[in-house]
Amino acid sequence: MSIAAAFARKATLRKSMLRTLKGMSDADIEKLSQAVFRILLDQSFFKEAKSIGCYLSMKHGELRTNRIVDHILKRGSTLYTPFIPSTTSHSPEAQGSVPSQDMRMLRLYSPADLEKCPLDKWGILDPGEMRNDREGEERENVMNRSAPPLDVILVPGVAFDEECNRLGRGKAYYDRFLLSYTSKHRSPLLVALALSPQILETGEKVPTTEHDFRLDGVISPEGIVWRQGE
Repeated sequence: MSIAAAFARKATLRKSMLRTLKGMSDADIEKLSQAVFRILLDQSFFKEAKSIGCYLSMKHGELRTNRIVDHILKRGSTLYTPFIPSTTSHSPEAQGSVPSQDMRMLRLYSPADLEKCPLDKWGILDPGEMRNDREGEERENVMNRSAPPLDVILVPGVAFDEECNRLGRGKAYYDRFLLSYTSKHRSPLLVALALSPQILETGEKVPTTEHDFRLDGVISPEGIVWRQGE
């Protein structure tokens, strides 16, 4: 498949899946998110992880990570969350524009720090670059030499297949971040969190190119699927 054909198929699948997600009720998303949270809590890789990356979820149309984030902070593990400068348009619905800056992973320190995060215009908690619990202190960047290596990143996405391929939102933020991070660090375990409709039917594939990273596993309300060989 040519790169152009792959991108065309990605765009079609993305548009269809985003329409499905937009049509889900908040009650259904909350129920499925709780199921994924319970499965995640039982996984040894999550129990043993000391340094974790996890996204802060949108208010609508995405698996909710609020319980996961709260659990990580309360148990004392080190948590990093994606940060995209406000000068960059990172609307979940925006497609095709070129970001002026890449995604960073910045540390979220405590429940008190989290509680003071405002919502951005897409309904996502925005920690910003400065700590909320200590005035005048910058957040630690996971790329800093002093930062602990990430054990696992809990990854968002639009659609996933049984071979643990991922369709993102078309910005390639995670692709570029992981390329940069793994050039200096060992690769963390990459596990996606998915609502049931985001898992494609058996035999259906997410279109991919050579620049797309592969997940190690995907957790949905139906359980966890590991990439072959993991």
